[in-house]
Amino acid sequence: MTTTQPLMTVRRFTRLAPSPHEHAAELLLLALRAGELLLANGAPAADVVATTTTMAAGLGLHGCTADVTAGALSLSYRSGPRAVPMTEIRVVRSTTLDCSRIDAVHGLVEQVVRRRLDVRAARYRLAQIEAARPAHPAWQVTLAWAGLGGFFTVMLGGGPTVFAAAAVVAAFIDRANIHLSRRGVPDFHQVVLGGAVATATATGLLLTGTTDQAPLVVAGGIAMLLPGLAFVSGVQDAIAGYLVTAAARALSVAMTVAAIVAGVGVALYAAAHTGLRAPQVQPDGFALDGWTALPREILAATMVCACLAFCLQGTRWNLLTAGLAGAMVWAVYLVLWQKYRLPPPLSAAVAATIVGLTTQILAHRTNTAALLLTIAGIAPLAPGYTIYQGMLLLSHGELAPGLLTIGQAAAIGLAIAGGLTLGHTAADQVSPERHTSMRGRLVGRDRQPPPYRVACCGPRVGEGHGDDERRNNVHRQADAP
Repeated sequence: MTTTQPLMTVRRFTRLAPSPHEHAAELLLLALRAGELLLANGAPAADVVATTTTMAAGLGLHGCTADVTAGALSLSYRSGPRAVPMTEIRVVRSTTLDCSRIDAVHGLVEQVVRRRLDVRAARYRLAQIEAARPAHPAWQVTLAWAGLGGFFTVMLGGGPTVFAAAAVVAAFIDRANIHLSRRGVPDFHQVVLGGAVATATATGLLLTGTTDQAPLVVAGGIAMLLPGLAFVSGVQDAIAGYLVTAAARALSVAMTVAAIVAGVGVALYAAAHTGLRAPQVQPDGFALDGWTALPREILAATMVCACLAFCLQGTRWNLLTAGLAGAMVWAVYLVLWQKYRLPPPLSAAVAATIVGLTTQILAHRTNTAALLLTIAGIAPLAPGYTIYQGMLLLSHGELAPGLLTIGQAAAIGLAIAGGLTLGHTAADQVSPERHTSMRGRLVGRDRQPPPYRVACCGPRVGEGHGDDERRNNVHRQADAP
């Protein structure tokens, strides 16, 4: 009798505390869902891979291998040298940047790694993040897009009339895109419509004699259509070595720019063939009002970046930092272009380098999303006015000047990409001790988290924080169908 009691105790303990490897498939799927949520909300491939593997390690699955190829995320785990590897794959078709969800997933992973959540609570918290509404309602985002379009014209020297017109155009484009998305219309055709609406509105303002700054309305409309998310994420993926993913995002950027060109070109050719006079651009591009208007234009650039950060579901702190980054980049660009007479691509490259350097350091110091600050920071450099100028020349039959101007817009885009790459590299050299991966930020470079004791079946073994009643409620809700 005395010899059987310890054996029963041992059997009961092993039944209540199974090895994590017995539920590896469930834990692997949980980690993969976290990575899928990041990829769907616009996170770079390197961040998705690091976060997914860190989440898996926090759950007890050490040595997992994750990879991102275009829109496919795969996660593989092998419990031993002779064990059969388990692999799960998720495919993300479309991405929209939502920094609130990205920050929430990062916070969830940090709590899992620090043993503040067990498996059931982590599953329930991840389901909450997936089902959560955006931080800012759709009507507020529409107002922010309107502000972005309007302040973009002020940044280029526009007056109240073009500000109001560009704001109305941007709001209309945003609402139309929402309606068309619900109808299943591809993004390409939505962008074509946006470019055509902006150009048609500018033509109408010119015909009615309302303003002589009508081309700025087109620039404001194009600014909200340019693919900043795919552009910046593609640059970061190329730096991190995910060349296939970077190439896919580059193709997405090229398709969006082609849609903008098509929309502007359709409206211009329609105006030319019907005998209407399209808005003309100035020979030297947009003309600013000199140094006296510099404070107003820098303030407008600040508002452009703050509005974009709001549209990307940024926090109040993100709005402030993004606005400061926009003011800095536009001031540098104007000084280099107007005072030192540098070409626009070179000026944009220098400004983008400063943006890449400062946003990476600032994001590391303040624990904010560097992707959001980078996208918002380069918004003032968008070559919307140059694209319109090139399409206007092509619509008038001036093939060589038109292609040259379109090439200049492409050169500005490549200069921004090169500047961001140089800035990110410089940031790594300035702060070589910082951990750029999610694993380094959460668990350290040389320290691995202890094995996670799973309670997928039976009572919980891993302890969290908080009162027992709250944890029991969370577990009951997580197990509910």
